[in-house]
Amino acid sequence: MSKDLPIAPEAIGNYVTYKKIGNYVYTSGHVPITEQKKFIGKIPSEVSIDDGYKAAELCAELTLATIKKHGSIENLQPVNVIGFVNANEGFTDHANVLNGFTDKLSEFFSEKSTRSAVGVASLPLNVCVEVQCIFVHE
Repeated sequence: MSKDLPIAPEAIGNYVTYKKIGNYVYTSGHVPITEQKKFIGKIPSEVSIDDGYKAAELCAELTLATIKKHGSIENLQPVNVIGFVNANEGFTDHANVLNGFTDKLSEFFSEKSTRSAVGVASLPLNVCVEVQCIFVHE
């Protein structure tokens, strides 16, 4: 691990950030906000693609922090990643933003997951990216 993980976020609504069912772990959508960092705005007009990549990395770190808060990442592998990019109309580079998330996962896990990268008109708190995942215990 290249650095310490941030503090796991708390739910800001009527949901949980982590759910384990059988051998599967589901995480709620994580957004790139900590006490030190906030990635707010649309990509690419307000947030660059490079900063969007960093925001997605932070989402991965927060997701891992959430999992570690409830257990361990040992013997886990990512199965599916769904990423939402708060994008300007006509933006088509969603994959390069979400690579920040999956590149960060590859520092912790030996297997790759499936992934969807979706552009949306807005996200909660006007964040530039939100990512949710499914993991499996092996």
